[in-house]
Amino acid sequence: MNKSIKLEKPIELFGKKVPEIELKEPSGALYVKLGDPRLVVFNPSGSGYWIEQNDTIKAYLEALIDHPLGGDVVALLSLRDVMALKEALFDFFTSAAERRAATK
Repeated sequence: MNKSIKLEKPIELFGKKVPEIELKEPSGALYVKLGDPRLVVFNPSGSGYWIEQNDTIKAYLEALIDHPLGGDVVALLSLRDVMALKEALFDFFTSAAERRAATK
């Protein structure tokens, strides 16, 4: 299922206002090609934290943004809007992992 991200700072392209960006759901083939956009690292205490894979995140956004400019539209977006896109990308992986865990 695709996600629609409402832009905090809409952009204007070719005289048309763009209020939101659509992010397509990653396919299994894309996942096999690119891998995880972030990796979990565990401390000896058992707690963990995420390490983001910037090149992988960029590749996913370039492949999944549904816009005539494709991933190049990111250059026109505000920091907060790009952060929202990245969070939406991570949500695809979090949701898939939760559904997978629930079936075990």
